[in-house]
Amino acid sequence: MSANPLHTYRHLLREINRQFTRVNGDRTWAAQLRQQWQSASTDSSGHHHSQDALTYLFNNRKYKDLLAEFNPKSTEGNLIERTARRVGLQAPKSYAEKQSLKN
Repeated sequence: MSANPLHTYRHLLREINRQFTRVNGDRTWAAQLRQQWQSASTDSSGHHHSQDALTYLFNNRKYKDLLAEFNPKSTEGNLIERTARRVGLQAPKSYAEKQSLKN
């Protein structure tokens, strides 16, 4: 990511706000990061760990976005129909569908 520790801090804060603060309104993660950053020394290993955490958070968010886009949650019947179509078959109508067609 970025070589400047201040840039890393800003990116970490942005990712925490996107993933945690906006979702549930809890500023605990941001406050904890701010406290840890202010008390941290300027050694390179701490900065390296920060970059690792930033990379993890960023990639985790991208993974969730891709999972939601390409694997939408659906009902069991819808899942069966999609699976049957994928292999070139047509799923038979369920009992509930037959009853709704009769009425």
